[in-house]
Parts: sequence; structure tokens; C-alpha cells
Amino acid sequence: MKKLLISLCLLISSTAVASIYDPDEGQLLFKVRGFYSHLSTSIKDLPESKKDSEPPKSLVKSGYGLDTASTIFFTDNIATELSLGVNLLNIKDSELQKFTTAFGNGKGVVGKKNEIFMIPLTATLQYHIAPFGGIRPYVGGGYHASYMYTRSKSMNPLHGHGPVAQVGVDFVAKDDTLITFDVRQYFLPSKVIFKKELLSPTATSGISGKVKWNPLIVSLGFGFKF
Repeated sequence: MKKLLISLCLLISSTAVASIYDPDEGQLLFKVRGFYSHLSTSIKDLPESKKDSEPPKSLVKSGYGLDTASTIFFTDNIATELSLGVNLLNIKDSELQKFTTAFGNGKGVVGKKNEIFMIPLTATLQYHIAPFGGIRPYVGGGYHASYMYTRSKSMNPLHGHGPVAQVGVDFVAKDDTLITFDVRQYFLPSKVIFKKELLSPTATSGISGKVKWNPLIVSLGFGFKF
């Protein structure tokens, strides 16, 4: 949690420094985006399950969230974007229930509040193809570090990091505002620990597996030029 707070402070500081600098038109953009995320999470490296039970296949298929971003231009075409967001992932209780029969005695407790909050801090380097038109497409690539948080008593997802691919377009109005559409592919492998309470009341330890979250985020929002 301390690393996340430090990263957030760095993001805010970089935005503040860019804001007090006296930029030319278009050198700084600030965006707020809402998004939908699609995930195909498969669980691997689990222990061998019972022969008469169906092993769990995935944890979540979709999520939604909000992020803010600051885009700083170094040239007319080259820019960097720093963003911080919150992605709410809806866990399928039916898949968690399979753990109790596949690896326990069928009496484990799935519990409530099993959603996961993915909090990615992302930096991308962008190339803006047409930086002066009313329609301004761009492509980018970079890296992210994602903090994973849950209140679940059944599992504990570990934090992760990985590359990001990005493509988007800004529709610019005359009053220094813009509408932004953006697609980002995050690559996020990590581990998930499934607690002993999920498996059985008499279990002495939990189990772990590897998950590739890899959310594809489609966002729509608005922004301002400074």
C-alpha cells in the first residue's frame, strides 16, 4: 500500500510540474475516462483435483472502472501519458464454489465481498499521428504496476506488473475540451492464494494458482487542453 501511495504522489507531482510550466497550445492534456474491461482469466498450476469433481476454470470475465490521465508532449508527435485507475473485477462465486468440492470436503465457505479492485499505475509513450487536426489518433506502448485489493475471506490475489499496448483517438472541440476514446491491452500475470477457509473448515493450508488477468480496457471520456 505504501508503494501505491508513493506512486500516486509522483503522478500528482508530475501533473503539477507540467501545469505550472508555461506550455504552448496542446502540450498538456488532462483526461477522465470511464471504461469497461474484458478478461479471460484461466487458472493454472493448481494441485490435482478430485476425479469426480469439476475443477475451476476461470475467476472473472468482465469489470468496469474509472481512471485519470495526464498527457505531456515533448514534440508535436511524441508524448507520454501517466494514468491511475480503479478497475472493479466481478468474481464468479460459482467458480469459487468449485474449489470446495475439487480440493476440499465440499463444506468450505465462499463468503461475500469477493470482488477484486485492480489499481493500475501506467506510463506509456505515445505517437500522435495528426496532432493538429480536430480528430487526433495515437498509438502507444508502455508498462504498468497493478495493486490488487480484495476484502474476500476466500482468496488473496497478489500484485503484478507487465507491458501495455494502447490505441486511441481524441476529438477536439474549439473551447479546449475533447472527447477521448481509448483501447488498452494490459498484460498482467500474478498468483492467487485460495485460503483454507474456502476449501474446508478442517483444512490446514490453502492452495495457490497462476492467473493471467490480461484485461482489455475500452474507455470513453473527456479531457482538457492546457
